[in-house]
Amino acid sequence: MKKNIIITGLPRSGKTTLLKEIVKQLDDTFGFVTNEIRKDGDRTGFEVETHLGKTSLLASVDLNTDIKVSKYFVNIQNLEEIIPQMLTFSHENILFLDEIGQMELYSKKFKKLVNLYLDSNNLCIATLSKTYSDTFTEVIKSRNDVEIFEITQENRQEQKQKIMELLKNNKAV
Repeated sequence: MKKNIIITGLPRSGKTTLLKEIVKQLDDTFGFVTNEIRKDGDRTGFEVETHLGKTSLLASVDLNTDIKVSKYFVNIQNLEEIIPQMLTFSHENILFLDEIGQMELYSKKFKKLVNLYLDSNNLCIATLSKTYSDTFTEVIKSRNDVEIFEITQENRQEQKQKIMELLKNNKAV
């Protein structure tokens, strides 16, 4: 059984939107999503939001840190401060992570969390950047217990149906 679902796609294809739609339909979910921060219609950063509704600034054009991805300065400390809360899941939880991407992968603690979730006996749904690749992400994509769903704006609803069917077959719905 492939118990790890990876949603991938280009930026703005709807990976986070799809993950949020799926998580909303499930019980006992545990994890976090990364939300865009917008100002006057422009994306100015990202915040991490846990399943409990706690938010933490991940990246912003207005920060000044040593880590910069595209136009965003990344605050790894803020990400790492929420990770201990993400370790207390139970065997009933469906785990979710958004996103296994370049910003987050600057954190060794985040990489450990990703491996913990994927190696657990729990179902796990995660988004994975299509535009960023390194050894860590390639290992994830090559795992035998991973099913990858590549989405576009055009096929997002069709892929959602396939993912929901897979979850139903694994008794998560």
